[in-house]
Amino acid sequence: MWLELTTLWQSIRDPEYLHLLLEPLPLYGLGLGLVMFIVAFVFGEKKSRLLALALICVSCASVWPYTDLREKATPRIIATRPPEYAQVIREQTRRRDEWSWPYYAMTVLSVIALATGHSPKGRPVLFVVVLGGALLFWFSIWLHKKECEVYHRNIVRYTPPR
Repeated sequence: MWLELTTLWQSIRDPEYLHLLLEPLPLYGLGLGLVMFIVAFVFGEKKSRLLALALICVSCASVWPYTDLREKATPRIIATRPPEYAQVIREQTRRRDEWSWPYYAMTVLSVIALATGHSPKGRPVLFVVVLGGALLFWFSIWLHKKECEVYHRNIVRYTPPR
């Protein structure tokens, strides 16, 4: 068992594995945070609302280490796949990097909402967090789908050029 734990620790430090662990975090963290926020808002739970905003903030901020690890992992990922998939893997890595800004914007917006959460003037920010979060959640589903098309052969819809 000790050998398995040591191997697990080495795998977690490996960018090729760690980026796969972090990849769904913005999707699921944002979704859970939005649901939690809406429920807390309906029931008037201020502390739960703050916790939901913190969850949204952390899950959106996780895009930064994810994209960094993804960049480090890409050469080795390409080396382990058939050569015809290299272009689509690079394209998905580029897409993830170019579209990380909405997550950073939501991170900043949720921090502002946390800071103004007790003020009546903060209500419009909360509305923007919910609306922007819902749109970002839908966008995250699309990005995750593109990710799955690259890495999971059972749902690949990409036909490599011959």
